[in-house]
Amino acid sequence: MLRNRPTRRVGLRTVSASSSVIASSSGWAPTGSDARRKMAPVSKGTKKRSGRFHILVLPSECTANLPRMLAFLSIPPMRYRLTNRARPLQDGEPAFAIPVKMLRHRHELAATISFITRRKLFGLSYWGLQPGYFDRIPQDSGVLVRPAVPIAELVPGATFPGDIDLLIVPYEGNELVLDRTIAIEIKIVRASFAKQGKSPNDFGVTQATALQKLGFPYVAIAHLIVSDQSPREAWRPAGLVRIIGPDGLAEQLPDIETDWLPADLMERSFGRMQATAPEPIGLVAAYLGPNDENLFDVAHGTWFPLCRAAQSGAKSNSALLAAVAALVERRQDYFLDNPRYDPA
Repeated sequence: MLRNRPTRRVGLRTVSASSSVIASSSGWAPTGSDARRKMAPVSKGTKKRSGRFHILVLPSECTANLPRMLAFLSIPPMRYRLTNRARPLQDGEPAFAIPVKMLRHRHELAATISFITRRKLFGLSYWGLQPGYFDRIPQDSGVLVRPAVPIAELVPGATFPGDIDLLIVPYEGNELVLDRTIAIEIKIVRASFAKQGKSPNDFGVTQATALQKLGFPYVAIAHLIVSDQSPREAWRPAGLVRIIGPDGLAEQLPDIETDWLPADLMERSFGRMQATAPEPIGLVAAYLGPNDENLFDVAHGTWFPLCRAAQSGAKSNSALLAAVAALVERRQDYFLDNPRYDPA
């Protein structure tokens, strides 16, 4: 049984495809025939030190249930220390250059960039996908986000899905928290008041399932919604509450008439995803705004996204996560740094 000891951070190690990977009290260790040759003879169910790793050798009768067993283990973090952290962008600095044609056609990439650069909306969505982790991450932490990552950059020879629409890698200080990496499949919902049942050609479940099989620790689907506005006669009352004290004391204000179309579209999209996507896959339904050329206009405010937390997969691929770390190290300029807390 693995004892609860502080995790000793180790360098990344590539494990052959024939090996399985389990967590030890000091990092990630290869198991299987390769590990047993190095460790033999080892008594069943025991731990033995080998270099920088603690290797847990399981009895053969346990290996068939290894994925189920791993789901209940408290897996120590797999981390990588960056040799050089790039300076994060400040508010107002240019982040991406987007062709005007993409904006006019509400292209998926343009909508994705709108999503990640609107930090309040993105932060609420990430909180919904990783609520336990988000609430406890320390100062000088956040996530590195990159849209449209060709899958072949991380898994040579892989062809489906062709791109990871959004790759999210958390960090704490100069360390990447690789075991919290999320791969997100993005779908755009271009709806209108007249066509509120509009949906994407597919809901993204097939692509998300493929990302799971490749070995990403967390996988999610995000439906990003754009629409026109409802006619004034279709608006409905909305209650208002004002906070009037530091202890949370509030007062009720008079109702106002509001366009509830964004909430209706999010509920419809979220319900469809829930009905089709299995439980380990996280879900986000987020409203970007009016269906005009300016996807980056925040004057209409922010609607809270509807989310389902992503669950950890039992088949995380350590070689894949090593490739993620290498990609971040090599091309930090391709990632947007979204800090958890406002810079001091």
